[in-house]
Amino acid sequence: MPTQETDETPETEDFVPNRATRRAAVKANRATLKALLSKKPREKEVSLTLPGESEPVTFLFRSIGARDWESLVAKHPPTTAQRAEGQPFNTDTFPPALLSRVCVDPDIPEDDWMEIWSSPDWNRGEIADLYGQAVTLCTQGFDIPFSESV
Repeated sequence: MPTQETDETPETEDFVPNRATRRAAVKANRATLKALLSKKPREKEVSLTLPGESEPVTFLFRSIGARDWESLVAKHPPTTAQRAEGQPFNTDTFPPALLSRVCVDPDIPEDDWMEIWSSPDWNRGEIADLYGQAVTLCTQGFDIPFSESV
């Protein structure tokens, strides 16, 4: 006895029944110049617990744009020795300058970051962790997922 085939596809809100409808849905979400230009800078709450303290201190880091990054690098050229090692900027002055630009709360001036960067009380790993978080925030790309072709 022949059976009649039925469509077993569930009727749900996010069910897209055909290729044309999928294309229309994708096109509706296309980027626009207005949307791209209104993108907010990345922000990150950074916390660390200082030795001997029970409560962590926090910082609000906000990324700087590509042009500001390049300008900051240009303002801190490497020394002759650093250039010979292949450094793109002065490794003694650029990190405190970047931290002063990225750390928006509390607002810590560059001279104070330089004092922290050079302090004998901060080991290289401790200050490098803060600097590394600032670099990552400013250089991290988008997480673009792979998707099926429509």
